[in-house]
Amino acid sequence: MNQKRVVLDEKYVPKAEEIINQTGIHTFSQLFTILLVNYGDTLVRSLKGGSDN
Repeated sequence: MNQKRVVLDEKYVPKAEEIINQTGIHTFSQLFTILLVNYGDTLVRSLKGGSDN
């Protein structure tokens, strides 16, 4: 498996931990992967000013 390192700004750690605790996700890596897979396209559209329609 090819790996990349993601550095999480300390100010976002509490939010990430809250999500992990409420969802049963086990690691920060798993959380990032789930967010990327499920919301990545939406993020790109939002940043480009596109709509979901």
